[in-house]
Amino acid sequence: DGRALGWMVPDADAPPDRRVERRIIGIVDDTVRQSVTDTPEPEMFLLASQQPLQNDQISVVVRTDGDPRNLIRSVRAAVQEAAPTAIVEGVVTMDDKVAATLSRPRMYAVLLTTFGVFALAIAGVGLFGVLSYTVALRAREIGVRSALGARVWDIVALVLRQSMAVALTGIATGLLASLWVVEAFRGLLFGISTHDPATFLLVGAVLIVVAAAASIVPARRAARVDPVKVLRG
Repeated sequence: DGRALGWMVPDADAPPDRRVERRIIGIVDDTVRQSVTDTPEPEMFLLASQQPLQNDQISVVVRTDGDPRNLIRSVRAAVQEAAPTAIVEGVVTMDDKVAATLSRPRMYAVLLTTFGVFALAIAGVGLFGVLSYTVALRAREIGVRSALGARVWDIVALVLRQSMAVALTGIATGLLASLWVVEAFRGLLFGISTHDPATFLLVGAVLIVVAAAASIVPARRAARVDPVKVLRG
């Protein structure tokens, strides 16, 4: 909020035999140095003329309006003009530098997403198989219900209730377990907390939709049961 502007703060890098204070003349947003998963830490930026360089490597940042690659030659020439003895080791765009720091998190995201999709597909197929087997076992019961006046929707609702009971039990168990397991993936997350409510709600909603989709075919099969054939059989 700018209230720190003008304050004097001690320089931690100053020699212990003399006290050096710096005046705050500007405030910047939180930034990370190496990776987006790093936690921002308090930092102080000093003019090069006020602070001797800690090493012989410096980075020059240039803001451009167009494609920065078109200015690589001009930047090299400007650096050589300002410091003829300097060696320009490389010129990269900020987008490329950020992309390099995101390469490993993106790989992890792709792998985890792939495993998650396979697990979701296996769960859907497994639920479909269980419900189909259950409908086959309860064919006589369903036939009796139909003979006693149960409507098509009543039979469909019976199967859907059974599938949703299994699915909701599994989803609740999985979400409770994930609240504990997700701590192991804290280092892979950035920009989101390990217990983000929106993410858990979205995952639960997706699982419910998959469970409902896996239940449609067994439910329709149960609704088409011919009570006369079932009872005769």
